[in-house]
Amino acid sequence: MTSTAPTSSLPLGPRALGDMRTRRRKNRIQDLEWFDALYRVYLAAFVGGGVIMFLSGLIGDQPLQGQEILDVTTHTPHVVGLVAAVVVLLGLRSGAHGGPIAIEEAEVRHVLMAPVARSTALRNPAVQRLRTFVFVGAIAGGVANQLLERRIVDASAPMIVFIIWGAIAGGIIGALFVVSALLAHSFGFSQSIATGVGVLLVALQAMVLFADVNAPGPFDFVGSVSMWWLRVHYWDLIGILVVVALIVVAIVRVGSLSLEALARRSALVSQMKFAVTLQDLRTVVLLRRQLSQEHMRTRPWLRLPRAMGGDVVVIRGLRSFLRFPLRRLLRMATLSGVAGYCFVVAWNGTTPALVAAGLLLFIVGLDVVEPLSQEIDQPDRTDSFPRERGLLLTKHLIVPALTALPFVKIGVIAAFIARPEISTLGYGTLLGLAAGAGAVAGAALNSVSGAPDPAGSATAGLALPPEMSGMGTVIRGAFPPAITVVACLPLLAARESAANGDELLNALRAVGAVALVIFLVGGWIRQRDAIRTWYRTASQQANDAKKKPSTSSTTPSQGSTHES
Repeated sequence: MTSTAPTSSLPLGPRALGDMRTRRRKNRIQDLEWFDALYRVYLAAFVGGGVIMFLSGLIGDQPLQGQEILDVTTHTPHVVGLVAAVVVLLGLRSGAHGGPIAIEEAEVRHVLMAPVARSTALRNPAVQRLRTFVFVGAIAGGVANQLLERRIVDASAPMIVFIIWGAIAGGIIGALFVVSALLAHSFGFSQSIATGVGVLLVALQAMVLFADVNAPGPFDFVGSVSMWWLRVHYWDLIGILVVVALIVVAIVRVGSLSLEALARRSALVSQMKFAVTLQDLRTVVLLRRQLSQEHMRTRPWLRLPRAMGGDVVVIRGLRSFLRFPLRRLLRMATLSGVAGYCFVVAWNGTTPALVAAGLLLFIVGLDVVEPLSQEIDQPDRTDSFPRERGLLLTKHLIVPALTALPFVKIGVIAAFIARPEISTLGYGTLLGLAAGAGAVAGAALNSVSGAPDPAGSATAGLALPPEMSGMGTVIRGAFPPAITVVACLPLLAARESAANGDELLNALRAVGAVALVIFLVGGWIRQRDAIRTWYRTASQQANDAKKKPSTSSTTPSQGSTHES
């Protein structure tokens, strides 16, 4: 009996996996022209960087002087360290829920079940995720330090030095997220353990920042690195070496990641990517809650009596809000408090903090308008009601407007803690009401914009050129959060009023303008179907008039022929 040698020359084991991924990568980029690739790099690097430089130059904040520069150089390491601690908390919770790696479902089913070491199969996706977050963090850190450089007139270092050290600090923060998530996942941390460890780290760093403790925080080295344009502390290298060591440990332990968690996460992330391409933020929010295993309470916090009078839409909204889970309420309260602190930072002269406050409040608004979003998620049931849909959706804004008030109060309290003055309570309440209403309006506009259009057609917009269609998609996605950011702008008028001694006159005018914008948003939600029906009817009539043949020029000629 003779043995036959295998005729296949394909590599086995890790070599086969590497060869497969190389071929897949070549297949993805084989139809990509090098000129198109260079053009994309040009747009991302030069145009994107130029836009950032141009917009930062339009801000026009007052330069820092004297005690302000001393406060920035003293507290920046603690503030940046607190940001890093929060990022680690988020990373630990992501790892407890099966993150941060999300590979394709085919690789979960075939590659991870193949006779290849799981650490070998997952090492490349882990390094890619680490590289992505480091890159994003570096961009954010560089932009932040570039904004800081514009307010320091007497800085001895050039702008590029600010950007470099800010990018390094931001890259470290991005790496901390991935590392903490990988370690929590590989060691099998439960949700309670991950949350407890993360909250402890945040508490230690916050105590250093707010309690003036004469001891460094666990993440002060990250903020100190961002300040190396001013001074170099070589002992910060110890923290960097610890981060590098944790990266090595996390990459080595990728073989201990849960196969079931990876399979569940890969399915949800693939759906989320598809929803992002469709600009369907509502679906993204729902999938994100599934990823974090966030569910509504089976028992409400407070039971409303069944015989309770009032409008049925309002009662349903209240019952929905009373079933919010504790983690969602804590997240909304935390984001509101951070937004209040951003208002104080903007009051002190850092205007870009208003953009951060607006985006945070927009996220809070997405949770507040949950009853409205649930109504829109079931259009068939909504259309079956003996009520006009616009009126039904407008009534769903009552409960979100009321439930936003406690979180506005939380933001005002956070602002008062950061700036303990009586005027903070007055200005904070006025500006907080405007910003809270703007958060509800922006989130409601986002939810309603994704609702099915009964007057539309499946082929609407196909005749538009790609440039106009793409621009419309961008505007549609950016307009709702822009409404919330605009609702935060009255702080600029209030800041000028306080500086010029005009009391609340300018602030009241700005708040009135925001109220008008919110009123228009509510009116659009109420009359959305009627407006679109009228528009499509007018367009159809105009098209029919163009297609109808003209008879005015043919009648005289026919008459003359008959006479002849």
